[in-house]
Amino acid sequence: MAGRFAGRVVVITGGATGIGAASARAFAREGAQVTILDVNSADGEATAAEVGGRFRTVDVTDEEAVRGAVDEAVRDLGRLDVMHANAGIEWPKGIAETTLADWRRVIDVNLTGVYLACRYALLRMIEQRSGAIVVTSSPHALTTVPDAGAYAASKGGVLALTRALALEGAPYGVRANCLLPGATDTPMLRREAQMAADPAEQVRRWALIHPLARLCRPEEVAEAALFLASDAASFVTGAALPVDGGLLAAQPGGPPVSYGG
Repeated sequence: MAGRFAGRVVVITGGATGIGAASARAFAREGAQVTILDVNSADGEATAAEVGGRFRTVDVTDEEAVRGAVDEAVRDLGRLDVMHANAGIEWPKGIAETTLADWRRVIDVNLTGVYLACRYALLRMIEQRSGAIVVTSSPHALTTVPDAGAYAASKGGVLALTRALALEGAPYGVRANCLLPGATDTPMLRREAQMAADPAEQVRRWALIHPLARLCRPEEVAEAALFLASDAASFVTGAALPVDGGLLAAQPGGPPVSYGG
């Protein structure tokens, strides 16, 4: 199959649904051999079948499972060209309401899970002296809200980790960049909306905080992931790319009402 990623091997964590699934479809469309890692076996198997890829049930906090999945992909497919470290969980609570167990769970999945996926990808890419790592972070890495302390800390850590990966990988031709998606219409966002008194109104409000006055689509984030992983971004590393509808450009009060009615 022809395409920008023809013959290349891509591993995506958190690829069963949402941004990860959109990324799997986009890379497969461009000719990549895609392996999806996720704890959601039902959706993961379905997405893998849809894109003609492989699925492995992997908890990204389990070091041996992550290492084994990366090693298996390289053994079976010959190499590893792209790691999209995308797995993550939401946590819409402030620090005062976040227990130590809660904190550790968010950090384990959102930061340690990214570290493990990226570390074992980096080791393989150093050996072959090429590769691209794309990490899903968040605008919360740079500016946040009162009820997202643990989540913001995890995503800020991911941004710092990406920069470190870029520096470590550079001598070997390995690039690392991260995405900062705005509020994206995924199952995770819809779950979070259900915690509000009026879920539909909550979704509408999230849409209107962006100057473009709508939610991001997972496919829009996937296209940015394709760019960062592609040869078109061959001199881009250590970057944080907002895919946020202008969110980070806005003043703290948000865009005027006229943007969204």
